[in-house]
Amino acid sequence: MNIQTEHRQPTTGTTAYDEVYYPGHVYGLTHPNHLATIASVYGMQPAPVERCRVLELGCGVGGNLLPMAFQYPDSEFIGIDLSGATIERGQRNITALGLSNIRLLHCDIMDVDAAFGQFDYIIAHGVYSWVPPIVREKMMSIFKRNLAPKGLCYVSYNAHPFSHLRDMVRDMMRYHTRRITGMKEKVGQARAIVKFLSEGSKSNSVHGAVMRDQCTRVLNAPDELLFHDDLDSGATAFLLHEVVEDAGRHGLQYLSDADFSRRYLAGYTEEVRATLQRFPESEFMARDQYQDFIDGNGFRRTLLCHEGISLDRKVDLDFITAFYLLSTASPRRPDACLTDDSEMEFENQDGSRITVTNPLLKAAHLCLGRAWPRALSFTELLYGARTLLEGRQTGDDRRILTEALYILACSGEVSFLKSRPFLVKEVTDCPQASLLARRQALSGPLVTNLLHQTVQLEDDRTRHFLQLLDGSRTIEQITAEMTETFGPTIQVKQMDDAGQPTAPLLLSTRQSVDRSLASVGKLGCWLPEAFDGVGLGKDVAAGSRAASQFVERKPLRPISRRGCIVGQGAIR
Repeated sequence: MNIQTEHRQPTTGTTAYDEVYYPGHVYGLTHPNHLATIASVYGMQPAPVERCRVLELGCGVGGNLLPMAFQYPDSEFIGIDLSGATIERGQRNITALGLSNIRLLHCDIMDVDAAFGQFDYIIAHGVYSWVPPIVREKMMSIFKRNLAPKGLCYVSYNAHPFSHLRDMVRDMMRYHTRRITGMKEKVGQARAIVKFLSEGSKSNSVHGAVMRDQCTRVLNAPDELLFHDDLDSGATAFLLHEVVEDAGRHGLQYLSDADFSRRYLAGYTEEVRATLQRFPESEFMARDQYQDFIDGNGFRRTLLCHEGISLDRKVDLDFITAFYLLSTASPRRPDACLTDDSEMEFENQDGSRITVTNPLLKAAHLCLGRAWPRALSFTELLYGARTLLEGRQTGDDRRILTEALYILACSGEVSFLKSRPFLVKEVTDCPQASLLARRQALSGPLVTNLLHQTVQLEDDRTRHFLQLLDGSRTIEQITAEMTETFGPTIQVKQMDDAGQPTAPLLLSTRQSVDRSLASVGKLGCWLPEAFDGVGLGKDVAAGSRAASQFVERKPLRPISRRGCIVGQGAIR
């Protein structure tokens, strides 16, 4: 370990983030494995996530950075933040987890210099729009000076054109609350004035439609987010080209949006697709700017790299064969026939659905869903699909699967990664969930799984159950403790295909424990183990013992783009 930094105390006093805590969350698009994947797609050779250096500007409590450090003990992670109270809280979490590869520093961005060294990945999520121009200029300097030659930088910010509408309502809220200092009262009055103004506007006018849409956003926003993101007087939005041109002045170039699926144009009209596709590679950023205008985009996640790096924007059909694949797809009717051309519908965690008729593709979707949260290589997936079809294969299998996965990956239906994520252990006699998830569950329902996703535990019973998975108890002992604490039976809420509640299912505590053990495994919360490559083909074909019971169940309800909820009864 060679983190070349000192604890540097900022010269400024307390910040708004000291007074009003901003909860720390994970942001999947900032993960080094994801960043390395996007860089590889466009011809870069990024540092392997297993051994890299990562810097996060504005790390807060470390909610995004700390899980990365937990996953990759041979990599180095440094986070800086101006809020001393937040950093102290994060340092306590580091100590509790016994991590030695991460440091959170109470430090001003203006004090970051060459002594910090160079980093393979630099992350600045939710900072650029909320700092003064002089700090934004410093951030660009850090991106250039402290970024390794083959490094990648992620910077997010409020974007136009949508932010014009957001800023209109921000002006109204800030005017109304200009003399209020307390967070609770300020946020309450901000919501009240937007509700009053939206209800008073004409429903059949453009202004009225905008006000009602913004009112919904304001009413649903968490208090801390509304206080810091909307009521902050310094929040500034940008057009994509403005940020990219500023980066260019510092010797950086635009790589792409962090969300690869944004380049997928199938959802647009034929005229729009044809126009956007005519942009040459040299005007890749301009294409994305016009797409923002079409979409009304309001938040940008921009990737930057050094200007001297040669990039290849052309994405070949078979690019997907070089990556590891993940999908949460589960069949809506598990009894559907695999071997004929009948329709088989699959549903993902986020509720999206896809209908498949080709037997090979039906088998491939089933393999991916059963393997989740494990990732499969293209070869493993092809082998697994053929095995499910009892060895049936044709000379076109590879081409058919490649073409289908290309579309699914580009549209975001199937995730792909450069490095294989951590596998998760099967349920053993003494099951052990990750220490990170167990520690997080002590203080609240939100935990982070080993795929850098936020998972919401459904109730206190589930949180208590997770604490028992420390590797010291057998399943029988866990069942006995759950029975002593909560009783011998549990009622499980049931939903029909339309999402309506039906009669609850009564389970014994042992039955609920068995189901919950499988749930924890499907959520990627088990203690990670190294991949040895042994027997995966067989496992792909049959599905893991814990997971196979749940192939037919309803997908998880998302709380973030790819987050989910787990309860004592089942994955629902």
